[in-house]
Amino acid sequence: MVKYNRGSPVADTYTPENLERWSSADPAFGSTDNYCGDDLSDFYVAPISNGRDTSDALTLSNWRVISAELENLAQHDESGAHSFGHWACGWYELWLIHESDAAALRCADQWAASLADYCVADESDWSELELEHEAEAWENWAMAEWRGVVEKALQEFAPDDADRYWADDQLERVSDDAMGELWHTVADRLPWCCLHESDGPSFNFRDAAEELTRSDLANLTGLALLPADQEWRRESYPWPDGSGGALAPALA
Repeated sequence: MVKYNRGSPVADTYTPENLERWSSADPAFGSTDNYCGDDLSDFYVAPISNGRDTSDALTLSNWRVISAELENLAQHDESGAHSFGHWACGWYELWLIHESDAAALRCADQWAASLADYCVADESDWSELELEHEAEAWENWAMAEWRGVVEKALQEFAPDDADRYWADDQLERVSDDAMGELWHTVADRLPWCCLHESDGPSFNFRDAAEELTRSDLANLTGLALLPADQEWRRESYPWPDGSGGALAPALA
């Protein structure tokens, strides 16, 4: 039975060339033994999917771009996103289109052919989502990790009598904005600064640690950091007037 609750029924039909019909087979293992839901064999599967553990920007971008277009075209009241429980991954989601839903089928079929040649539905949306993911990761964990990298580099310039918390104490005065600006400055020197992988963004802090310079740290903290061979400048200097002030201030 064909039901249309989203508008008038369309008269034409369409047989997709690039879409598969829904199957109860497990998408990961192929077995049908564990499926206990409804029979959806009257539906075709759009070339997008989603899941509990989906975090890569490309998959999520393709999902939201294509599903929005299909939503505008779909007429059958059961064409849409369908969620399935799964013993291994918790749940996964497919966009299913009823066999009578010609306009949506035609659109999904064209997307399947297009994605087979180039896997990005909308480069602008993909880039926007990557930036969103980077900002979220920076706020949640990357900023703290970057502070740890900077702290380790700064500790190399600690005074001889300083404890192991000296660099941490100095960085308490540095704002998150200033720390972010330092990251962007150093990132411009790197071959790559952030990769978007299946589990989310990965920042190139390893190479960034090698690129951090004394000048970077001095500008960040306002401290008079000196190369090791210039530490003598902090010692008393015999000025002609008899005073003995150092050429460079001591580090607290």
